[in-house]
Amino acid sequence: MTISCSENQTPTDLTTLVQPFGIIPSSQNGYGGGLDQLAQPDDVEILSNGSFVVTDVDNNRIQLFSSDGSLLKSVSAKHLQLPNQNIIPTGVATDGDGFIYVSLEGVGRIARFTSELIFDQFIGRPCSVSAENYYRTENDGCLISPQGLIVAKNGDVYVIDMAKNVFMKNEVRNFGFRKFYQSTKSNKTVYLYDRGFAQSQEITTIMRKSEGMTISPDQKTLYLAEEKPQKSQFGNLKKMRYIAAFDLETGRFLNRLFGVSVKNDSIVEGVFKKAVEGISVFEKYLFAVDEKGGKVVVFDLRSGSHLGSIGRLAYYYCNKESDCVIDGVNYNEQNIIAGRAMPHLKNDWRKNEMASPDGISAITLDDGSRILAVVDQWNSRILLYDLSKILRNFD
Repeated sequence: MTISCSENQTPTDLTTLVQPFGIIPSSQNGYGGGLDQLAQPDDVEILSNGSFVVTDVDNNRIQLFSSDGSLLKSVSAKHLQLPNQNIIPTGVATDGDGFIYVSLEGVGRIARFTSELIFDQFIGRPCSVSAENYYRTENDGCLISPQGLIVAKNGDVYVIDMAKNVFMKNEVRNFGFRKFYQSTKSNKTVYLYDRGFAQSQEITTIMRKSEGMTISPDQKTLYLAEEKPQKSQFGNLKKMRYIAAFDLETGRFLNRLFGVSVKNDSIVEGVFKKAVEGISVFEKYLFAVDEKGGKVVVFDLRSGSHLGSIGRLAYYYCNKESDCVIDGVNYNEQNIIAGRAMPHLKNDWRKNEMASPDGISAITLDDGSRILAVVDQWNSRILLYDLSKILRNFD
């Protein structure tokens, strides 16, 4: 098997060249449950009218912000008439008709909303089954812990089911993968489980831990980000992270990887520092979030070339397993949650200082402007960029 991958080229660092034009919430008060706060946001989706949908994980709510960063609406378990308060919203995506889809990891469902974030229906059903029984007919369409989510323009839904304790085998992580196709029954939109896709797809044999997904502009290719690869994947002895391409209709692997160098069909080097989180396609570009590197990486979608990046790892932040005491304050995640550390006051968003960036979204708005939004997770904010200013460096 011959693997197509990135071409060598000198990438451009845009960190000091391009600044965000704003943040969400626009009047930010750091980690918390207030109207001007977020608590470990996971994903963001820009709507065509310029508003933003954010999955606010630790607050168990879905937030709709206006184009100027003001809160318009908040949706929680109560609004969805769910008894479980811990809905854990994670992935968010839209279809060609403007409907919004959010994966609810805590309740094993996908929620569909109108463009005004009015609840429409649930997709999938919760279940508790073993990995061996996951694809049995009686479990068609059930979900354990749905996370990554992407929706095609025609309304077909693709979702990653990441239940660590279920899909772990021989200390190697894996995941379940579901596709629901949109149909009409009695003049009502319904979603049916695509068993044919489940039988033909190679995604769960190629990938090991994924969340970020995106679809090509021509609606033919599905891209997935590999967060925690194994050495057995493509002779990847250094466990370099990458993005893999699959046929959207069948799920077949297209022998194409982004973000790595391949020699003799084995991965030898890579672009990403550790984890690849959110990914997004815009025109001829592929954007990918390097979570541990604190930046967004840009690729040419056709050649695979690494064009450049924007962002720097925030100084005032360390992950949940680390300690980093600065001026008497420990900026780890536990202290951020407890309110003893407030990195957003120290990390300057105008200088692209990111603390564990995650989700990403890129779009051309109805008014013709082009916007990029990046989840700056532990700074509790969403960074907003003028895409035209970024892309002019690559044209």
